[in-house]
Amino acid sequence: MASMMESREDTRLMDFPDSTEEIPLLDISDYLAGKPGAAQRIGAELRRISETVGFFYLAGHGVDQSLVDAAFREVKKFHALPLEAKMKVKIEDNSGYLAMNGVISRVSNLIDAAKPNLNAAFLFSHERGPDHPDVVQKRRFRGMNRWPEELPSFRQAMLKYFAAVEVLGQRMLPLWSAALDMPENFFVDRFQDPHMTMRVSHYPPQPEETIGTRQYGLAPHTDNCMMTILAQANVPGLAVEMPSGHWRIADIIPGTFLVNTGNLVVRWTNDRFKSTKHRVINTSGTDRYSIPVFIGPHPDTMIECLPSCLKPGEQPKYPPITYEDFMIWYFNKKQDARKFASPDEYREPAA
Repeated sequence: MASMMESREDTRLMDFPDSTEEIPLLDISDYLAGKPGAAQRIGAELRRISETVGFFYLAGHGVDQSLVDAAFREVKKFHALPLEAKMKVKIEDNSGYLAMNGVISRVSNLIDAAKPNLNAAFLFSHERGPDHPDVVQKRRFRGMNRWPEELPSFRQAMLKYFAAVEVLGQRMLPLWSAALDMPENFFVDRFQDPHMTMRVSHYPPQPEETIGTRQYGLAPHTDNCMMTILAQANVPGLAVEMPSGHWRIADIIPGTFLVNTGNLVVRWTNDRFKSTKHRVINTSGTDRYSIPVFIGPHPDTMIECLPSCLKPGEQPKYPPITYEDFMIWYFNKKQDARKFASPDEYREPAA
């Protein structure tokens, strides 16, 4: 009975966000300009944010707003295509079109009442040709992208924006090293040929009466990467669990990205850094679009507790695991959260 009541209270807090706690803003312009001491100063702030909130607005990031605007224009064009055209590139191995109501999220503790997510999306990663070793070996999550022939401008804009965010992510890696008291190139060395996925999402308006029924545009979840860099258009709907346990709507601050830490840093830091739950409900009365980019290291990277995150006499809480195995566990968990409760209890061999 207690767990049922807890689930009902969790749902109420998620569906009716009332927190006035602040999502912090991190300005990295001094660091990108090469100002002395900026990396350590901003790294310390990044550490504080990651230990407490796990979400922040990123300002001074250097990505031209025209690229962001162009990406959203093409996203709207893509989602406006006839369903028949989009289904020609139906998702395969995490690339392609995911139709509306195509996924039931099973990563929260409310799995018994899960409903299909009220969103449609297109996903892609790095461009790989048919002769790329990962494609030849049919390595999971590392195949070729699928693009709609009807909209060549979509592919061009998506890849251009993807490349800009990848550069930003790479430039931020020394800040994570500073935040964790690790050598400057620690993460740089592990993010050569990183695993990145970009998701361009469409959330139709959702009736007010569905709030509280566990119907979500995107159900409460955490991300399974190191960091997510999210571009929001001009329609709110994303809510974040704050340190108090209450939730708040993420405001839209022009010229910023919304960034959050993922499950990967939880294991890397021995639970020191957070991976914060978030969800989407769009009751704005108009369509909502968003573009998250999920950034992780190369799949062969071994994820194990960083020495800077172990106190004297303390033991790692998680055994080592490759990022590839961690990803496989996460995607299996989304299909059956009860069977694959822990990546340390189940590990599927790499494809």
